[in-house]
Amino acid sequence: MNPASRPASATPLSPHESQPAGRRSYALESMSQWLAGQERLQIIDFSPANQQNLDYVTGLGHRLYFDDLLRSFESSFPPTERSQDHLTTQRIEDFLDSCLDFPDQSVDGALVWDRLQFLPAPLGAAVLQRLHRVLAPDALLLALFHTDASATTASPQQCRILSDKQVQLTASPARLPIVQFNTRSIERYFQRFQTLKFFLTRDNLQEVLVRR
Repeated sequence: MNPASRPASATPLSPHESQPAGRRSYALESMSQWLAGQERLQIIDFSPANQQNLDYVTGLGHRLYFDDLLRSFESSFPPTERSQDHLTTQRIEDFLDSCLDFPDQSVDGALVWDRLQFLPAPLGAAVLQRLHRVLAPDALLLALFHTDASATTASPQQCRILSDKQVQLTASPARLPIVQFNTRSIERYFQRFQTLKFFLTRDNLQEVLVRR
């Protein structure tokens, strides 16, 4: 799909919807400083479309494309095909072509959040490999990892950017199978990238900022 045909659509918060307060995100702060010094970048956001993220990115003079990665996964693979045992190379390539159809090195940044952790391991690795291909040199990627090693399921976070330093995280009602990562496995996961920086958090979410 041509990126130019994928305009960002956003869903504003309901005024009656109860939401948690924002939290300080040092990874977002670092990415914001970088974005503020650039011009007319193209950014991908893997969360559901929302007005806050759209306003944040476009307010800095950049263009934002939403692709709800988990919804794309659920619509592309019926429940009987969602385990890694049913993921053929061709099915994975078809999925990548449907949600990451960008020219090589044409994307300048990615807000991945915690999405890769809720895909079957081979598919998550393939998405990351495709991201490495479509991201431009020195592009930044922001990701979150759930770090509770005992958990077999977790709730994906709905991530809304409130400012250049604050993000609002709302746990999805659904609990999905989760691929576990620790610090060493995260380092291996991004070994093809130029740099990887970890940020301390106050809960079971690890923030990372990766440079292509």
